[in-house]
Amino acid sequence: MQPDETQSVNPVPDPNDWQHQVHRKKRPVALVVMAFVVLALATAGIVPRLARSHKLDEGLVSVQEHISTVTTVNLKATPGATDVTLPSNLQAINETTINARTSGYLQARYVDIGSKVKEGEVLAVIESPELDQQVLQSQAQVANAEAAVGQARANLSKSMATAAGTRSDYVRFQASLAEARANLAHLQARYTQSQSAVEVARSRLTQANRRLDGVKAELTRANVEENIALVTLRRWKELEKADAVSGQEVDEKQSIFDASQAKVSSAGADVNSAEADVQAAQETVKGAQADVLAARADIASGQQRIEAARAEIGTSRANIDAASAASRASQEDVSAAQATVGSNQANVRRYAAMQSFERVVAPFSGVITARNVDVGDLINPATSGTGASDQLSTVTKTGLFGLARTDIIRAQANVPEDSITSIRQGQDAEVTTQEFPGRAFRGLVFNVSGALDASSRTLLVEVSIPNPDGLLKPGMYAQIRFLGAKTKTTIRIPATSLIFDARGTRVAVLTRQDAIHFVNVKVGLDFGDQIEILGGLRGDETLVTNPDERLQEGQKVKPVANSL
Repeated sequence: MQPDETQSVNPVPDPNDWQHQVHRKKRPVALVVMAFVVLALATAGIVPRLARSHKLDEGLVSVQEHISTVTTVNLKATPGATDVTLPSNLQAINETTINARTSGYLQARYVDIGSKVKEGEVLAVIESPELDQQVLQSQAQVANAEAAVGQARANLSKSMATAAGTRSDYVRFQASLAEARANLAHLQARYTQSQSAVEVARSRLTQANRRLDGVKAELTRANVEENIALVTLRRWKELEKADAVSGQEVDEKQSIFDASQAKVSSAGADVNSAEADVQAAQETVKGAQADVLAARADIASGQQRIEAARAEIGTSRANIDAASAASRASQEDVSAAQATVGSNQANVRRYAAMQSFERVVAPFSGVITARNVDVGDLINPATSGTGASDQLSTVTKTGLFGLARTDIIRAQANVPEDSITSIRQGQDAEVTTQEFPGRAFRGLVFNVSGALDASSRTLLVEVSIPNPDGLLKPGMYAQIRFLGAKTKTTIRIPATSLIFDARGTRVAVLTRQDAIHFVNVKVGLDFGDQIEILGGLRGDETLVTNPDERLQEGQKVKPVANSL
């Protein structure tokens, strides 16, 4: 039987799987339990909070019903000037400790405490023999150095003259070299000419030899003809004796013989002349060859002269370099000597300046406030000191003298940070002292520090006070009043309006809806029943004069106006 497709095909649960069945039965129960627990916890937390909130609302309502009336005052910002008075200590406009600059014994003293001195006036004289001797020694060293400069300059002139001489020799040797080269060229031309003369002489010798050979041949031919004519003449004479020939024919043969003899004589003379020409040509060749040899020797000599001139030029150039080096060395000696002179002169000026310190003079006009030495005391600048260590002290305990200019007195004051914007250079001020009650000394602000003291948040200001009669003394305690120091708009509130608690310094201000609003403020000067406010208020608010500690932010109140 086939199963119905519409029926469930879920498998039959295993009767042995009892744990799975139990777990499926317990799950809804656990969910229900957890829901009840969460609901109970929420109810336990919300209900007490609602109760407390209800109680707080009831307390606020009761407070509002209890505090319903407050006294108020309308603020008004008032522009005006407020003088600032600060303590001060009077000081001289210029104060200094006069120390010694040189060592020695105090020879004379011309002032004492209270003495009025002028600028440049001699206060004391220190005797320092060692310094005086050092001045003389330095002057002698200057003289020696100047003599050394003169010697160095003389050496420089000598070196320069030597250099000039070597340059002159160099020019002369160059001229000699040029002359030697020209002479060599002339000798070479002469040598070429001598060689040409040798060739010409040899050509003439050849021609003379040829002519000699020709005339010798003529002489031989003439001798042959003479012999023939002689033999013919003798034969014809024998024939004449035999009357074989006529006398005329013999005479003809005689004339022929005589002509041949003359020809022989002439040919002999030509031979002798040709031999003389040959000898002359040979002598000419020898002379021309001698000229060639002489020209060669002259060329060699000219080349030697050129080499000698070159060597002299090289030596002269080396001498020029040496003379130039000597001149530079002499110039350096002059510079060194001049530097020594300058150094010694500087020593003279230094010792002279030190010597001038034997006379202790006043650097400016003033009054002597301290005298720490007397005649005969040993003065040592290393131990004379540099002045009093206390900046407020007007009587120095170190040095030779203390000097102060008191025709103008200066007073210093530390101006608080809230008043520095109203202090300016050239502002009027008044100075009062206990020694002159009821009298105010006029002064001007002449120095204002460019930075505040980080520890006290104050600005150092100096006031100058004319003191022509000397009434004010350095070291006096005084009060400085800066006239019209504060010119900015100020806000003052009743002193009872301030609230001091953990949230700071506050005041209670009424809004337009007559609700309380607390504002933190910055307090300035305290005027007793009124307090200056520097920040936090505009100056047009309505202020609660006696705020109760139970007042709350935003609380509605009923204001009752009061005059400030």
